[in-house]
Amino acid sequence: MLRYLRPSLVLALLAACVPAKTQTVPAWDDAGGAAGDDVMAAHDPEPGAASDAPTAGDPAPATDEVDPAPAAGTGEPPEPAQESPTAADPTPVADATPAPDPGAPAKPAVELPKPIHSRVDSSCGKDSGIGQKLKPFDLKDLAGKPVSNKTYRGRVVLVNFWGTWCKPCLKELPEFEQLYRRYRKAGLTLVAMATDTDPAPVQEFVDSRKLSAKIVLGAEDYAGQYASNKFPFSFVVDDKGVIRGSYRGYKPECMGKLEADIRAQLEARVSK
Repeated sequence: MLRYLRPSLVLALLAACVPAKTQTVPAWDDAGGAAGDDVMAAHDPEPGAASDAPTAGDPAPATDEVDPAPAAGTGEPPEPAQESPTAADPTPVADATPAPDPGAPAKPAVELPKPIHSRVDSSCGKDSGIGQKLKPFDLKDLAGKPVSNKTYRGRVVLVNFWGTWCKPCLKELPEFEQLYRRYRKAGLTLVAMATDTDPAPVQEFVDSRKLSAKIVLGAEDYAGQYASNKFPFSFVVDDKGVIRGSYRGYKPECMGKLEADIRAQLEARVSK
C-alpha cells in the first residue's frame, strides 16, 4: 500500500512511528555543539523543583557519625531531653525525707516516765561496793522456788537487804516498791532479800503493803558477805551484774539520787 503513497508522505509516517527518546539524541554539528540541546532543555526540571543535588543553602545531611555538641564546660554530650527532670516530675520519696537537724536535742535512749523525786543529792549512793560484781546467790522465794543472781541477767536490779525485825526497813521497802511499779516496764526488777527464815511474818507484811517485788528468804548469811555496818542497805545493779549505786542505811533524803541511778542504768541498758 505504501508504494502508492507519495515519498514525502511516507517519510512523515515513518518519522511519527519513531519512539520519543530517539528524538532527544543530539547530533553533533561542525562547531562541536550538540544539535539537540534545545530538545534536552525542554525536559529539564523547572526552576525551584526538588532536586537530589544539594545547593549552597541546603543544610549538610545528618549521618550516624555526627555527634551532638558537648555540654558547656563538660566536654560530654548533653543528656537526652526526655531524661531531664521537669517541674512536673514527682520528687523521689528518699529526697523528700528531711535531714536531721544537728541543733536539735538528742532523744533519750529510752522513754521513761517522769521521776517521782525532784531533789537529787549527789553525795548519796557512793558507799562501798560500787564497781564490783554482785556476789552470786542461790536462795528461795516465799513459794519455795529457787532464785539466783542469774535469774535477772540483762535487767537493772534494785537489791534491798531487809528484815521484819528492822523498823527502818519497813518504811523503806514500800518506797522501793513505788519505784519498782513505776519502772518495771522499762526493765527494773526489785529483789527484797529478807534475813527472816520464817515466811509467816514476811508474808503478812507483804500482804498488808500489797508488795509485788520478788521476796527472798534466809538472806542473812548472804548479807553478811558485804559486811555492812548499817541496815537496811541496797544496791543499784546494772544489766551486767555490776553495782553502780550503793546505799547503806535508810536515808529518805537519798531517794532522789537512788531513782536517778536507776534511770541512768535503764537508759544505758538500751543504748548498748
